[in-house]
Amino acid sequence: MAAPDRPPTATRPGATAAPDKSLPELGRELIDLTVTYAKQETIEPLKALGPRVGKGVLGAAVASVGLIFLVVGVLRLVQVEARLGGLWSFVPYLVAVAVAGGIAFLALKQIGARR
Repeated sequence: MAAPDRPPTATRPGATAAPDKSLPELGRELIDLTVTYAKQETIEPLKALGPRVGKGVLGAAVASVGLIFLVVGVLRLVQVEARLGGLWSFVPYLVAVAVAGGIAFLALKQIGARR
């Protein structure tokens, strides 16, 4: 029995033997495969997320403006009703900061509860 010219190559079961390809062809094939994979795994999922991200950003912007109006409203309410002057004029601002901190605490607590 004569020895074969080339050593046998390991192939996957069921795979057909591919003709020999030159190194530039293999390089182009690798680049095409990489680009196709990158598009499949990055661009297409991002396109699917687009509407959700847009709605989330819009909702966050609206909520932020509303919360700013709420805190400024609390500040003005305390300034008008408390009528603090002189050394106590900082108290309405302290109350407004406390309200904003309470809102931030509740938001962070809700974020932590969902995980």
